[in-house]
Amino acid sequence: MKKSNEGITLIGLVITITILLILATIAVYSGVGTVHSARLTEFTTELKVMQQKVNELYDSYTNGKTVTINEIEYVGTDIQNIGKELNGGFDTNQLEKIFSEDESGIIDRTGYRYYDAETIQALGLENIEYEFFINIPKRSIISTEGFQNNGEIYYTLNQVPDGVYNVEYNEVS
Repeated sequence: MKKSNEGITLIGLVITITILLILATIAVYSGVGTVHSARLTEFTTELKVMQQKVNELYDSYTNGKTVTINEIEYVGTDIQNIGKELNGGFDTNQLEKIFSEDESGIIDRTGYRYYDAETIQALGLENIEYEFFINIPKRSIISTEGFQNNGEIYYTLNQVPDGVYNVEYNEVS
């Protein structure tokens, strides 16, 4: 009588499972990196969209044009009053954290206003998930949440890797 040794050995099974686990780990790690990269791209895109809007508001601010937000007209330098005061609509502890040398590098909050989701939508911008502190005369925007990447938190376009977007501005008297 002839014995047939057909089938998988235990060693072959362990090697196969180990290889599958290694491949699964690589796939998961790659997927996590892709998701994180997509979130960074979304954050950067929202900063750029807001920067473009702030540049438009700055143009109206310096040229005495009228901007209408929620049926309220802002003319010229009044445009810097769009949004909410920092003390009235935002968590004070988070505000202190963001406006510090260690976090955003910006310590002077003079002229910044809080642009919440409602204000941003009133500007005609849809699908913006972040909220911002904006200073129209300086054309400066700071994310209220920031984005953590490789152990650092980014709040402005200048801080984002490959996000060089320096804006020159002149103080308006």
